[in-house]
Parts: sequence; C-alpha cells; structure tokens
Amino acid sequence: MVLQISNFLMRMGLGLFECCFTSSSSDTFSKQSKWRILPYKKLAKVTNNFNQSHCLGKRGFATEYYGKLEDGREITIQCFNEDKHHMLQQFINETAILNYLPHKNIVSIYGCASHHKESLLVHEYLSNGNLASHLQSEITKNSTLPWLTRLDIAIDIANSLDYLHYYGIIHRNVKSSNILLDVNFCAKLANLHLSRKLPDGVPVYATHVTGDIIGTCSYIDPEYLTKGRLSVKNDVYSFGVVLCELFSSKLAKNWVMNEEDSLATILSRKIENQTLVELLDPRLGFESNLKIKRMMTATAELAHLCMKCPQELRPNMEQVLESLDGIKQGRYETNSTKALKIFHHAELEEATNKFDTCLGKGGYGTVYYGKLQDGREVAIKCFHDESETEETIKQFMKETAILGLLHHENLVSLYGRTSRNCNKHMLVYEYISNGTLTKHLHESSGGKLPWHNRLNIAIETATALVFLHESGIIHRDVKGSNILLDENFTVKVADFGFSRSLPDHATHVSTIPVGTRAYIDPDYYESGRVSDKSDVYSFGVVLFELISSIRPSLMEGTDYVTLAQFAKRKILNKELTAVVDQSFWLGVDKNMMEMITAVAELAFQCVQCPKELRPSMKQVLDTLEGIRKGTWGFNQIT
Repeated sequence: MVLQISNFLMRMGLGLFECCFTSSSSDTFSKQSKWRILPYKKLAKVTNNFNQSHCLGKRGFATEYYGKLEDGREITIQCFNEDKHHMLQQFINETAILNYLPHKNIVSIYGCASHHKESLLVHEYLSNGNLASHLQSEITKNSTLPWLTRLDIAIDIANSLDYLHYYGIIHRNVKSSNILLDVNFCAKLANLHLSRKLPDGVPVYATHVTGDIIGTCSYIDPEYLTKGRLSVKNDVYSFGVVLCELFSSKLAKNWVMNEEDSLATILSRKIENQTLVELLDPRLGFESNLKIKRMMTATAELAHLCMKCPQELRPNMEQVLESLDGIKQGRYETNSTKALKIFHHAELEEATNKFDTCLGKGGYGTVYYGKLQDGREVAIKCFHDESETEETIKQFMKETAILGLLHHENLVSLYGRTSRNCNKHMLVYEYISNGTLTKHLHESSGGKLPWHNRLNIAIETATALVFLHESGIIHRDVKGSNILLDENFTVKVADFGFSRSLPDHATHVSTIPVGTRAYIDPDYYESGRVSDKSDVYSFGVVLFELISSIRPSLMEGTDYVTLAQFAKRKILNKELTAVVDQSFWLGVDKNMMEMITAVAELAFQCVQCPKELRPSMKQVLDTLEGIRKGTWGFNQIT
C-alpha cells in the first residue's frame, strides 16, 4: 500500500511529498516526529480493535475513532474504508498539504497507516467536538456559547483560511462540522481532503472554471455550483455562512424554508429592511448589551459581504480577518473597499530594484525607496530578520490597523503591506521627499529653516496629534525623526508602531514605557501610565528643538541631560536668550521674537510635571494658531 501511495504521488507530480511516507522500523510513536507511517497494530490496540465504544461517528467518507497513545496524546483515527481511486487521491492530498502547512488553527496530523484496502489518517483529538454539534445541541438546551467565544472561533477559522489561501490552497468544504474545538474552545479547521491547490505561478485570487464541483449544500458558493468558478472566494462565501450560524445559533440547513430563498438573500433582505435583529439569537445578550449588539450587527454585515455575487465583490480572507479583529476591538466598519492592498514580496523587490536604495535604519527595521508600477513613489519599511518576533509582528499589525483606519492630511499614508503570513513583514507608505524635521534642524548643509516654516511645522504636527487624540490614539513616540516633511514643508507624522488606543472614558493605560528617552514623559517613564498628556510632553520637546535648533539629548558641557531640562531651567532663570537659536537675534524682528517667546512659554507648560499641569493638545493647537495670527498669547489658554 505504501508503494501504491508513493507511485500515485509521483504520477500526481507530488514527488516532494514522498518523504511523508517513509517507513519506520520503530514500533513506537515519537513526539518529535510529526509524520510517519504508523503501525496498524498500534492503532488497533489503542482503539480496542476499533471497537464501537471508541467510534466518534461518521464524517463524509470516513469513520472516526478515539484513541490514547502511550505518551498520553489523545488521537482521532479516520478510516477511509472504501476502495475508490478518488478517495485515495483525497487522502494523499490532505496528508501532503498538512505536512507542509502546520498552523495553530489547522488540525495537526500525526501520521498515516494502511491495512488491506483501508487507509487511515491519525490526527489530534479535540475534546469539545465540532461547532455544528454545539449549535445543534443548543436548540434543546438552555446553555449557549457566549458571543465573545463565538467571535474568537470566527477569528481562529478566518486565520486558518487566510493562511491556506496565502499558499494557494482552497479548502472547498468550509462548514461548521469541519470546525473542531479544543478544551479551551480554540477552533481548528479540519478535513482538508477535498481541498485544491492552485498551480504554481497562478495568482492567489485567480478564478478557474472546473467541472469538479465539491462541497456541502447550504455552504457552497452559487457561482461555483452553477458556473464552476473555482477560487479562494468560494471559501469566503462558505465562511460567510458560518458567520450567519454563529450570530443566529441556527445551522445553515435550518435557515432556508423554501426553494426560492437562499441564506444570502434572506440576510440581504433583513439588512435592507433594517430588521436584522430578527436573525440575532437573543440568548447572546444583545438586547441588554449595546456593545454586543454592535459586534453582532457588524458580523452580520460582514457575512453579507462574504456572500455577495459575483465573487469579485467579496473581500479576501485577509480583509475578513482584519474586519473581525476590528470588531473585537470595537471598530465596527466592515466595508472591504477600504482595506489596504496586500503586496507580494516579488512586487516590492521589483519596485525597490532589489532593495538597493536605503532611506534609513531603525531599531526594528530598514526603510527603502521604491516606485510602484502605477508610478507612485513609496517608502518601504522592512522589519529586520532578527526582529521577526511575536512582539514586533504585533507592532506591524498595530501600525497597519491604525493607519488603515485613520486618514488625515498630516499623517503619512499607508498604501499597503505584505501578508501577515509572509516570511518578511513590510509596510508600504507614501514617500515623503523632504526627509525629517531632525535632518533639517541638525543635519542639513543648507540654510536654516526660517521661523515661519518652523511655526507652521509646529501647528501641523499639533493638528495631527489632536486628530489622533480625538480618535482615541496615543502616539507614544513623538519626535523630530518621526515628523516628515514634503517638498512644500507640509508635515506628515509617521511611525505608529508604539501607538496605543485609549479606551472610552479612560484617562490613561498602564504599559511598559517605550519611546525615545529625551522625548519621553518622565511621569510615564517612572509609572508606566501613559495618557494623551505623554504626547503633549514629547511635543513640548519638539517645540524647544524648533526654537533652539539644539538636539534634544546629551547637552554636552552642561549639567543637563536633556534639552527639556536645560530649557526649563533657563526660562525659570529668565535666560530665554540661551534657549533661542542665535540666528534669530540677527536683525531683530520684534514681532518674530514675541512669537518665539510665546512658543517658548507654551513649550515650558507642555513639559511640566505632574502631567495634570500640562495643557491638552487641543489647547496647544489653539494657542499656536493664535500666536501665528498675533491675536493670542500663551496666558490665554488657562
């Protein structure tokens, strides 16, 4: 049988998977070895010769049995006992794919075996059964899976499908009975034996016409069923059906009461008539909890998008996953047309001429210049290989989430990113041609920035920070090198890797201090409690930089560690001239010096401790605009 399988693999052009079926002289299971040919006698022993008491039921063409290995691992054994060529092909297909695509939300395969004409597949046992069973049993029971558990299940399965699609694999049988749950209700996608891998070199989102129609009634994409249009969007449709089951607690087969209706048309009609609430399961608590109602409503709207026809109107699974993550975090916008573009590595390699023009390096990555095929100039932030930890990937996704949702003329625009499944994480921004404020203040060989440019830079940076704070975002790394300038010296605030959301009605959040030491709020540095006033402090340091042209840290030849400490002491001693760039005193312009003095007083107030003594960014912005107009001095903000 092993020889049959190996020969079949070769005929299928899957020779690289032959290693899955090498025999083993050992009669024991190795915890380290994920894949091997398993002794049939061993499987018979742990199931008491496949006794009916160990039978978990029949799934598709396979009968499943429970067993427990000597090392304590619980297993499920799928027995494919029909001697049919297509079943052997499906068996090989699932084995090959899962060997090379391990994922936390895809059921792990431990090995395979054969006995006469029977093929056996051994995978991890998940003690909480499948999602369909839970939803079915809830009809007769008072207990029900909480909404947040259901949302986590949806996120888990979206994660697994996004991963499969990234590698060009279409599951083709996404349904609640193929979603297994472990003891903690973490979800794993099972039964890939009907899946299809796109040919190498074919774009992931390409559509093929096929006569090989596979799937389950109520879950299958109508365009695949009637026109044979095979693509990853088939799985998106099926996932939309699963979302409907989750918010309604009703299995897909119980939704449609007549032949004229489909689940998609029922959902569309309820949304259009603003009667969606009729489909939501009241046991999930939406009637007494507005937040849950908004999450369930957003999930239903996302399901509607997933089931749109034609396929091109549907989001891809990466966009679906981002929407679900957003819903969990309290962002209820599910319009996929606003989703960021997902760039492939080869596309960015071409745009950067193999990453040959470095714009700068930071702690987590290197930024390269590039030009896309549509002519747009871009700056591509490429995370260092050694920085590809779970924490930096979180920062990568956080920056994506913030800039993907927030759009402002003084925030740098994010055009897209590489897939979260890509080995190399990259963010693609608009290219800002004039460099950073730090470069112009401290590194430029040209003339000094005129005062009116500096004041405009301060105002536009403050405008961006007010917008962020009103959107519930704390930047946490405001500094000169994160203030970019275009050819007209218009400000674009950048780098949101350290940013944090501030929950509604909260004045601060506790976190490990991050940022650049010379700019960081001392209160935050000592207590770990960050608030919007932390950004105000950092902005005050930037104001002192604009006034003095002095670097913010390591004040050589003085007793002061930072520019903020130096400037505060000089102002208290009425020595403002020591803080102001000496070039501004040449040919003294009285009006300009009054403005500089007012900005210095404002900066002084921004860096006060404790933070309660500082103005808000809105007050700072109003004051700066008043200073520019000559109608508002600093003393008017209090």
